[in-house]
Amino acid sequence: MSTGTDTDTDTGAGTDTGTGTGPGTGEHAGYRELLREAFVRRYEDGADSWSEEPAMRELVPLLCTELAPGSSVIDIGAGRGRDMELLLAQGHRVTAVDLVRLPDWEDIARRYGAAAAFEVGNFADLADDRVFDAAVDNGVLHHQAPEDYAPYLANVRQRLRPGGLLAVSLFTTAEELAEGVLNRAEDGRLSRWFNEREATELLAGAGFTVTAVRNVRRELPGLAYLLVLARRDA
Repeated sequence: MSTGTDTDTDTGAGTDTGTGTGPGTGEHAGYRELLREAFVRRYEDGADSWSEEPAMRELVPLLCTELAPGSSVIDIGAGRGRDMELLLAQGHRVTAVDLVRLPDWEDIARRYGAAAAFEVGNFADLADDRVFDAAVDNGVLHHQAPEDYAPYLANVRQRLRPGGLLAVSLFTTAEELAEGVLNRAEDGRLSRWFNEREATELLAGAGFTVTAVRNVRRELPGLAYLLVLARRDA
């Protein structure tokens, strides 16, 4: 593991930090707020190029290879709702969670009605006890502080029924990494590049069984997404 300047200038999929730490707890609360402010600025400035990046749209098709018709899905860090739209168009029911309410949500709500639900806030702070058939994390886990990977995944697991699916997209490089790399951007955001072994072990330790892994090259030279599909153990 190393730290350094984050050379990936378009490293966000959504804005939800989902750390699983309690509110008002010093450094953790500070990092959650740092992420929120950073992504608010990028959306306001139109700097969310990830929203239209073709490689970002590969995760939902991977999920749908194992997702039953008419499933309930929680989209963590949903951003502008691009993944949500793909799932709704296939007849699934989707709850989007993000720290920022984006104008795109209004159009999605009009077109899909009750099948689309929206929550503004941190995923870890959802007050109810709803469970889902699947969860999409297209760019949230890899922005957590390393000590929060396990609490974050515990929260995801709690939101899934036994056997439920988790589809997660992680930063990686086009060439296989020997070990993961932790970067820090100039604005303080952390972003980790994972390798397949590390991702598989992390999910296994959190109570998931990995069923599929795919490496998708990005438009940014030398970088890729590691797409992982896993099932919650009973």
